[in-house]
Amino acid sequence: MPPLKSARYIRRWAESADSSRNSAAGTVTFPFTACLAALEAVGVRTDYDLLLQSDILVQTPVILHHHIKALRMVVLDHLSSSGHTASELIERSELTAEQSLSIKSGIVELDRLLNGGLPMRQVTEICAKEARVATQIAIEYAAAHLLPEHASSRVPIAKVYYLQSGALSLWQAEQAISKRLRLFPAELRDTIHRQALERLIIVDCGDADALLTFLHKYADARAAISENQQASLATRDLVIVDSIRPLIVAVLQRQNDIDIEVHAVKTALRRITSARLLVNTAVLITNGVSQRENSRTQPSLGAGWGMVSHTHLFLDEESSDADYHHAVDTRPSDTSAASSTGRLSKILAVVLKSPCICVNSQAIFELEM
Repeated sequence: MPPLKSARYIRRWAESADSSRNSAAGTVTFPFTACLAALEAVGVRTDYDLLLQSDILVQTPVILHHHIKALRMVVLDHLSSSGHTASELIERSELTAEQSLSIKSGIVELDRLLNGGLPMRQVTEICAKEARVATQIAIEYAAAHLLPEHASSRVPIAKVYYLQSGALSLWQAEQAISKRLRLFPAELRDTIHRQALERLIIVDCGDADALLTFLHKYADARAAISENQQASLATRDLVIVDSIRPLIVAVLQRQNDIDIEVHAVKTALRRITSARLLVNTAVLITNGVSQRENSRTQPSLGAGWGMVSHTHLFLDEESSDADYHHAVDTRPSDTSAASSTGRLSKILAVVLKSPCICVNSQAIFELEM
């Protein structure tokens, strides 16, 4: 989470409070610096600390209590939804054809299963027994989103923010982009490759705090975009979190309350996919799987985490028996895909949860690993 002193919405409120006080009572100012110092002295450094630490008023000077309560109300107002009228929601839903497009992977069977691709303004979670399978799908979405559909298509005004909890992703993404560039004329490949990498932002996320800091900074930046700017940008962003499990598990290792952290992540994700933001954003998360008491396969991290994403998609390498193992590649060796350095695997995709797709819908496709 960003520190209180650097949270843009709090600073804007403090400045507006100062200006209104100055106009009404001469030189009276809001004691912003004094409040921050008193809060930091008792361990309150972020807006979530301010909401969740119940004994703040016991530990801070009485003279500042009124101001600290005012700060709390600002944070509550910022993190809660103000709601929308029906007419406002209808107006926001009337997107242009380009704005309403899903983000495609280029894998026909997978895109068909998801009704065209990753839906904008929603969180899609890909969970797999093998982390490399989920990661490779995330890379495929990133590569497809950064490249034009055809050589004659204009270069998309799109960005991919790839939040990684381990090493690697830039090399994998570059390989996936290079593989797809084989379909473009040779004289255009270098230019398209450079433009794609310029719009790929790799973010190192070592823990949940780093994740939350990025998500809130992203939301703040997008909230500042005006309608005129949006009309000129017409951008569709893809935010990928690969992988969420080590970030949340680290919270347990610090003996923190995992439910609070999960709620904080959910709130941040809802902010960046909110209809109140003019920029269209889709979120893709990779995760592991766990077996619940009813033997159903579910995303890892417990029942509380299951409420974070709109759609859960389970992936595994397919075999002929009940347990999924590596499938034998049966594609002829002289095909262009098989001639590359990777290995083809058959992947089974099953929808576990979705607001608009039938649960247990399935697709099988081949993926170069």
